[in-house]
Amino acid sequence: MNRILYLPMEIASRELDSRLLLSVIALTYGFEVVIGQKWLIESNIRRMPGGVYLSKTMTRRDAESLAKARARGYFPAAIDEEMPGLVTKPEELRWIAPEAVEQSEAIFIAGEGNTQSFMARFPAAKAKVHMALNPRWDLLRSTFRSLFDEEVGRIRDAYGDFILVNTNQGFTNSEKGSKDDILREQVRLGKIDPANTEHMAYVNSIVEMEDANKAAILKVVGGLRQAHPDRTLVIRPHPSERIATWTEAFPGDARIKVVREGSAVPWILASTLLVHTNCTTGTEAIALGKPAICVMPLDNAICQRYLSNRVNPVARSVEEALALAERILSGGVANLYTPQMIDTFHHAMSFEDDRLGAQIIIEQLVNAVERREPLNAPGSASSWRPDQNYRWHIPDKNVRAELFPSLDREAVVRRLQKIAMALGIDLMPEVEYCGSKVLLISNHRMAPFVRFRRSLAGAFYDFRTGT
Repeated sequence: MNRILYLPMEIASRELDSRLLLSVIALTYGFEVVIGQKWLIESNIRRMPGGVYLSKTMTRRDAESLAKARARGYFPAAIDEEMPGLVTKPEELRWIAPEAVEQSEAIFIAGEGNTQSFMARFPAAKAKVHMALNPRWDLLRSTFRSLFDEEVGRIRDAYGDFILVNTNQGFTNSEKGSKDDILREQVRLGKIDPANTEHMAYVNSIVEMEDANKAAILKVVGGLRQAHPDRTLVIRPHPSERIATWTEAFPGDARIKVVREGSAVPWILASTLLVHTNCTTGTEAIALGKPAICVMPLDNAICQRYLSNRVNPVARSVEEALALAERILSGGVANLYTPQMIDTFHHAMSFEDDRLGAQIIIEQLVNAVERREPLNAPGSASSWRPDQNYRWHIPDKNVRAELFPSLDREAVVRRLQKIAMALGIDLMPEVEYCGSKVLLISNHRMAPFVRFRRSLAGAFYDFRTGT
């Protein structure tokens, strides 16, 4: 088996740092890493040398890619990017396709409860399930806090003392269309059966919750503006949301900024207070030790799925939210997070104080691969040599360009070095474009004939801008 690790991503702002952490550790095991846009990597599975393919989710579409990878001789594995931040029941894992589980030879789940739910839903997969903290949460440790210093400083310079409001309206305020459009897409993907009364009750519960959350946030923002006229409020919609909904809600108010850029982590660190509606960023806030309030005006069945309302103080009305915000902002709350909240976070995320989730994932992948076949010894030259039909670029469609903008090679190099430095690892890898939104990270230069073919493709595409 080639020591090549493929890390496809969908939402760069949420996933890139965690995949770079995995890359740093993989490099110490002699791996080369191909990292970048999911859709371009997927399209090239049959055109690249086999290796370890780590899917970000296990949807029906992922099942097709995992099957292609397996047929090509890759070792297919998966980490579920949607489950952290949720408290799931077996019957609720509708986005996970049985065929994706079947095609994966190693599966990584965070949290005792979610791991048990997964194995109850897919008992035949029990032997290949490993419990490990999602690497996104590794990066919230104090070890890595300095990674965000520069961006935190830039945000504070731009917005001063601000309150962060994170929204989570992925169903009723999606960039992909109306709630009816989203439902039709869920039906098409096999995640929702419109004839199933439980499925439709689930959909109606989401819509009911999101409608109540939106109404509450509009009033909370108005109340905070009135109570703190000199403070800026930054509304940060979820990456899948229609941003215009929020800009149109507060026209002409210079103290209300609607911003969606970069990772959520530096925004949480830069803020004075986070206010959210059952958003995963509330779980990130407790990990970062930053104050957060979960606004939950409606306590219906769907709300029980979210970890954030178990690890953050909950305001069940606009009035409660404003009163608690006032106490926090005035310094009147000494211990916002109770011992029970902290313990719940650790168990739900598989958080180990002295061991990285990323380290566990790479170690378990190496062990699982070598049970199937030996890994090649680290070579003296790059093993990543795609065939002549390799696609260096594919056009973006829908919201793909926004979810995954172009990769800046120099910025990635700097990020890798900072992560390695935080881990005490001496690392100076080669980082080279191997597609318009894909990078090869290796201890060796790309093979000369591959660079030559890339230069020919570069006559048509700008790898830095992805155009």
